[in-house]
Amino acid sequence: MKKDTPWKVAVVGCGSFATGQYLPNISKTANAVLTAVCDIRTDVAEASCKRFGAKEWYGSVEELVEKGDFDIAIDAASIPAHDHINKTILSAGKHLFSQKPAALTVEDLTEQIEIAKKNHVKFGCVPIHMITPDMLMAKQIIRDGGIGRVLSVKCVSTHGGPEYFQYRSADPSWFYEPGAGALFDMGVHALDKVTGVMGPAKSVYCLAATARKQRTCRSGAFDGKVIRTDYMPDTYYISLDFGDDRIGFVDTGFTQIATRCPPLEIYGEQGVISFKEHGGTWPNPEVYIDSPAIGMRGWITPQTWTKSTRRPNFTQCCPLADLVEAIENDTEPVLSPEHARHVLEIMCAIPLSIEKKAPIDLHTTFKPFI
Repeated sequence: MKKDTPWKVAVVGCGSFATGQYLPNISKTANAVLTAVCDIRTDVAEASCKRFGAKEWYGSVEELVEKGDFDIAIDAASIPAHDHINKTILSAGKHLFSQKPAALTVEDLTEQIEIAKKNHVKFGCVPIHMITPDMLMAKQIIRDGGIGRVLSVKCVSTHGGPEYFQYRSADPSWFYEPGAGALFDMGVHALDKVTGVMGPAKSVYCLAATARKQRTCRSGAFDGKVIRTDYMPDTYYISLDFGDDRIGFVDTGFTQIATRCPPLEIYGEQGVISFKEHGGTWPNPEVYIDSPAIGMRGWITPQTWTKSTRRPNFTQCCPLADLVEAIENDTEPVLSPEHARHVLEIMCAIPLSIEKKAPIDLHTTFKPFI
């Protein structure tokens, strides 16, 4: 049931992504208003409170849930902190969507899901790919039989490393510490996409390399700082078996300073869907059609001529709209924690596959999107 007054939102973690994507867009994205911010760096929390017009700021998530006035929380903190923050928020009976990954183990994310169910609150998990305009169009094309039965999928999710590709005001060294790394930062996006298209995977096999042993920050406040990076892989080639002779491939890591590969291609019996770099606009994918019925084959860029797949004011903050819709309609978010848990299981199985040089069976599942 829709509220007459806006949902009150608290943001935990006021780093560059939160200040660029979440904090400025809350009221633009949903029937919601920013009421509180939280960051363990109290000076950052106070500054963000003033900058974005929140009513309150806090230095810990415990203080936030004890004193804060909010209905929904957004966990935008660093990866290792997500599990503690999420359990604290959900245990307080608040709705939540979490940045990726929501936990570092399947067991912890399962516990988060159980806490949300016990407290009758809605829980969503980023990445956002299953609600982006280009993916919604692709899913519509597949459902309508536009490319026939989907046979395989290939995804590229890479860059040159967090110290290389973005201006940063905070030290990027933590990206190379245990619980972070290329797989949890970039691989999660690709695995979310391919499983979102193909459904739950049956097994995973991975080759990996630690190609660059140290790195140098190239911009921002830490320009010139040298980071040791010789203790975890930075390049992953991941193969997934979805059963019924359907497979997927993921290329992910921190070693490709540039690429012209399509970020995602979906291969069907009668066509191909090829995605473009979204650039913050998520353009319609290109589609290759092979149609004996009309004697034609070739590439097209489809136009929306029935129901549009584009939300108004679509930004990286749109998981908030997905969560609010679930709350108001008493449904489950499209960006489900069960899907996030399956992706997490794959990521947790990958080190074992690398060690054993063998496929690893998977056991979690989720409701397929297509």
